[in-house]
Amino acid sequence: MVDRLSTKVESLTGTVLQLSTSVTALQRQPAPVSAEPRIGLPDKWNGVDGRPDGLLATLDMLFECQPTKYATARAKVAMLTSLLSGQAQEWAAALYNNKFVACNDYTLFVEELKKTFVPPSSEVEETLV
Repeated sequence: MVDRLSTKVESLTGTVLQLSTSVTALQRQPAPVSAEPRIGLPDKWNGVDGRPDGLLATLDMLFECQPTKYATARAKVAMLTSLLSGQAQEWAAALYNNKFVACNDYTLFVEELKKTFVPPSSEVEETLV
């Protein structure tokens, strides 16, 4: 009887040791990288109706929340271009087809977009009056 109990204790001790080793190994593993949040895309902008401010703000949030997906300026320009339609899309296609430097620089691309399609504030004020 004592021999059987001794054997069971040894078996349980071995099992506890294995579990302890497994727990230690799991604790040493790096935490899994959480998935980047999904952000809904805004409606396409045609360059005529309204302003691109909402579109650009949403894209800034998207790029901030999904930095690995939009790691390059070119990826950001491509995403913005995919959300253009009409005159704005034709303008962007012309820049791309002519290998314009702004296609590799998101900030410059946005500046050029605004220069082309957003009237200066004085013109906006005259329109509102």
